[in-house]
Amino acid sequence: MSLWQRFFGKPRESATAPAQGAVAKYCDKYARFQELVAASEASRQLLSRLQEALANPSSSEATLVPQLCQTLLQHLDRAMAVLQNFCRQMPPELVQAYEVLAERLRQVAAANGPVAPEAMAALQACLQGAVCPQPPAQTPSAPGAEPGFCSLPALLAAIDEARLAEMFCLSLRAQVSKKQAASLVTGRLVPILVVDVGGGLSRSAPTVGLEDIASVPFQALLKGMLSIPWPKARPVDMKGFISVVGVTSTTPRAEDQLKKISLAILARDYMNFSLCLGYHASTLEAYVSDRPPCNYLRFHYQGGAASVERRVRRLRLISGILTRLGFQVNITGDLLDGRKQGDDPEACLKLLEILGRLEVFTKQMDMVMSSDEVIFGYIEDFLAHHC
Repeated sequence: MSLWQRFFGKPRESATAPAQGAVAKYCDKYARFQELVAASEASRQLLSRLQEALANPSSSEATLVPQLCQTLLQHLDRAMAVLQNFCRQMPPELVQAYEVLAERLRQVAAANGPVAPEAMAALQACLQGAVCPQPPAQTPSAPGAEPGFCSLPALLAAIDEARLAEMFCLSLRAQVSKKQAASLVTGRLVPILVVDVGGGLSRSAPTVGLEDIASVPFQALLKGMLSIPWPKARPVDMKGFISVVGVTSTTPRAEDQLKKISLAILARDYMNFSLCLGYHASTLEAYVSDRPPCNYLRFHYQGGAASVERRVRRLRLISGILTRLGFQVNITGDLLDGRKQGDDPEACLKLLEILGRLEVFTKQMDMVMSSDEVIFGYIEDFLAHHC
């Protein structure tokens, strides 16, 4: 027995076990994420064929309606099974909608063999409303009634939303130690820990450089961040200085924010990057593949050292830029959430470069947001020089 075991009762190596488990969990999470992407895409393709068949009863596809329903049901079953183990908590309304729609699909799938034209009316009636492109208006319903958004397009949208929400929090809930992640050396940016969950790095090593980054979206983001001069200290007016002192001295979590280390969870076509710059933090997530409908970008921004008014002005500045770039943006308090989906790979990578420049451009910007009038000038300056 080793000296460590005699004194502490367990091997020294066990101290790293939780971190090893965390890395394995993130790898498994990404594998399930890919399963969900594939199942959702296949379901949408089948749904499109089903919609076409029901809209054109005389087409050759119409005779295959039961078979299409059976195959679609198999993909939905798979998606729900994966989602059950993927999410911390399944939305109950999603499960309820799935049960209702699955029963309808089973009824149609039970019709064996090709469908005669005279039998199409009965199948159309069974699937009435379930395959509509847009969910019906939600209205209050009695207990036990069908969910207000009970349509196949709405169900697939809900599955996507649950998947995106779970993946987005991946780096925010990370419990990886420095020993279990690679340290990225850029020569200029803040310290960054990297966890490879599938092709994110070209080699495994305790310390890696820019040349070792194999994640396509992260490459684009870093390219943007390194293409713009790192801002010098902003010229802070007296009110701005007082607001900074006031916020940092009265907010218990302000100093904790300075101690946080940025973390990137990377795959070949995916990144989830929690970036800590001073007193504010942002999370950038991207999935960039050769399947545009599956691609998405998300930009989440919160915090700062200045007063709430100045932090909100910075968010309005960022929102103005993101909106011009085609993002859907929501601001709640001092928190901004922007999303964009469905772009081709080239467009996604170009936007990621711009987001990288935006991260650097807005560093310490809250300190100079002295009035609403300055916001528009900064928006135009960024769009003119960095997009």
